[in-house]
Amino acid sequence: AQLGQRKLRAAQAELAAAQELGQSRLLAAQELGQSKLTSAAELGQSKLTALKGALHYEVPDTTLFSLVGTTLNLLNGTTGPGLLALPLAFARCGWLMGTVMLLGVFALNHASLLLLLRACLTTREHSYIGLCSHVADGIASLIDWSSLLFFFGSSVSYLVIIGEAFTVLTSSLGDGSVYDGGPVSDGPLHYSLLALLLLVAFTAVCLTPLSLLRSMDALQCTSAVGMGCLFFTVAVVALTPPPPDAAAAEPLPAAIFSAEALLSLPTLAFCFSSQSLFPPALETLHQPATYAYMHRVVDTTMYVTLALHLLVGLVGSLAYGSAVRPNVLDSLPQTSVVLAARLAVVLAFAFTFPMMVFLCRMHLRAILARSELVPRATDALVEHVDAPRERVSDPFRHTAVSLLLVGSSLLCAIVFPNIDAIFGLLGGTTSVVLSFVAPAVFWEACVGYMYNWTHPRRLFCKLLLGFSACIAALSLPSVLVAVLDNLHASPDATHLRG
Repeated sequence: AQLGQRKLRAAQAELAAAQELGQSRLLAAQELGQSKLTSAAELGQSKLTALKGALHYEVPDTTLFSLVGTTLNLLNGTTGPGLLALPLAFARCGWLMGTVMLLGVFALNHASLLLLLRACLTTREHSYIGLCSHVADGIASLIDWSSLLFFFGSSVSYLVIIGEAFTVLTSSLGDGSVYDGGPVSDGPLHYSLLALLLLVAFTAVCLTPLSLLRSMDALQCTSAVGMGCLFFTVAVVALTPPPPDAAAAEPLPAAIFSAEALLSLPTLAFCFSSQSLFPPALETLHQPATYAYMHRVVDTTMYVTLALHLLVGLVGSLAYGSAVRPNVLDSLPQTSVVLAARLAVVLAFAFTFPMMVFLCRMHLRAILARSELVPRATDALVEHVDAPRERVSDPFRHTAVSLLLVGSSLLCAIVFPNIDAIFGLLGGTTSVVLSFVAPAVFWEACVGYMYNWTHPRRLFCKLLLGFSACIAALSLPSVLVAVLDNLHASPDATHLRG
């Protein structure tokens, strides 16, 4: 009994010691778990803070001042050199037929722009380069090459019009080929020698430094100045009375059905080939909460562009009839007001030309990246047009490409100064791709696959593709024939009007 009693007391002591040990270990485990939980919470909070700092959400600015600024930026891109060539397009097909055709092209462009914006909202892309990553490589290459050629041709047309303005300016200083050129005296040379020197000097001193900029943010404030210059030019065209010999010419028919009327189609298509400029400009407004503001900006831009083109086309064609020049300013009496309008055009295009070179560089880089001539980067094909800086690591390459684009555009403007043929070639090829083919393809690839093939929007996309093929098939042969006739014409019989 005594032995059992001692064993019982020893067992009770061991049990008490085990309980104390277990209690102490439990308390230590609780303290360790609490410290780990606190550390994990602090780490998670620090990571959340860092993530919030890394994320950048740009609150949409829907003030009137911001919306007007966005509209002016878009108008600066939609109102280009095609505005000055529109009276000749109306004169070729008749003022009524020209109006109907312009309204039809405008309606198709407006509808295709809405398809493009819908594709951008679905993919969260805001440029043609980004959207090209969602289509096949062959189609993406076609769109990139069309964009490159379109913007390059536009830069050439800018230089041609600037050179013509210099020719008119030098013609007031004297006679002969040194001062006079084709736009003034119908001579064999399109530019006067002095105007040619001024064009080269202006390109080297003013346009080249602006074209070397990696960022176009510095030129955004010039949109209002550029649009003011263009509004002044439109007012001069509309309000300047024609000279007596032009007023006595035959009135322009309402409709003309001839092979030459087909040359109007590419010029009309060129005038509204600005869809690629809308997605980057509307990036901050491109969300469901601000859709109403975005559509307000889009509608205002498109309808103001239509009104300006209709005004210039109708007034220029009705005032000068079949005698109107490819640049309607050449048909106006060369007064001081018209000269001021030419200088205003020079100022407006001087601010827009660097943007054309900027876009050419970006699409050229996308083409090289896709063909693996330069190392592929994860963001090489999704670089946005409105990116604050080009992601180019080699400054020498950037400078060399920029100088090559500016120099080649200047050479083309000197050798081939016929803006009518330039607009015809661009309008019948690259313009239809950018205005109709690209939006239809992007919408089909990003949105249309969710709908049945009989859906009205899918049928409309097929209509856009068919309309593009019709413009190319009907207008390109006439444009090519006109270009070849112009190139082989004798200077004594026919001068290169441009």
